[in-house]
Parts: sequence; C-alpha cells; structure tokens
Amino acid sequence: MTHRRTLLLAVALTAAGCGILEPGGGLRGELDDNRERWESLRPASYAVVVERLCFCGVEARGPVRVLVQGTIPTERTYTDSGVVVSAELAPFFPTIDGLFDVLADALDRDAHEVSVTYDEETGIPVDVWIDYEENTADEELGFAVTLPIDTDPGN
Repeated sequence: MTHRRTLLLAVALTAAGCGILEPGGGLRGELDDNRERWESLRPASYAVVVERLCFCGVEARGPVRVLVQGTIPTERTYTDSGVVVSAELAPFFPTIDGLFDVLADALDRDAHEVSVTYDEETGIPVDVWIDYEENTADEELGFAVTLPIDTDPGN
C-alpha cells in the first residue's frame, strides 16, 4: 500500500509541475497579473537600471540606466561611464514594458525555460532568465533589474 501511495504522489507532483511550467499556464497568468499591477502604478517618468545576462560583448551587457517618460525611453547610459548607449544597442536594454514584452515573446515561442521573479509591490520583473532551446549553447538570456526611481513624483 505504501508503494502505491508513493507512486500516486510522484505522478501527481510530476503532473502539477508540468502544468505550472507550460507557457500559457501559470507563467502567463503571473505575467498578466504583474503587468497589470505595473501599469496601474507606473509613474509619469522613471529611471531603471537594466543589466543583460548573456553570452555577448560588454557593450551589450551594461548595466545601463534607462530613463523613461510615460512609456517612451528618452535616454540610455552606461552606469559605469555615463556614456550614451549607441542606437544599435539601445533595444538590448528594454524599459519595464519592454521586459514584459520579452517575457511574453519567450512564452509565445515556447521557450524551454522561463524563470522570473517579480517585485511584490510593483509587479516589475526584477530577475529574468530565459533558455530558448534546451540543447543549444549560448542562446540563453537574462536580465537583472534595479527597481525604478520615480523621476516625477508629482504626477
């Protein structure tokens, strides 16, 4: 009888784990809930620091301070030097809305692994890791995000 219970428990845990990790399941709901939270709290302008975690050149990793007015990025500068990020590298350092778009795209593309930690208060994705293909090297992508600084607290 004990062996049967153990087997049933193992099957149940395996099934539950698969449902949570499937795109369109629990991760999609978390993404939508946190995006809604962010949209309801978004200040008129903010600054956020975004660092890419990837197998890429230093210029494409950052960290970069992204200044945003409404939903439009107005400035991206490397935090260590203050140098403005070139136009061709600017898309590598998304706004908070852009981070939500990256996560949605990974789920839409059925990425092998999507791991994200959201800030409980703001809903902002602060730690992101995506492995698009299980058996492909160096295509993984992550982001480490420092919470935004409200640059226009009166609005």
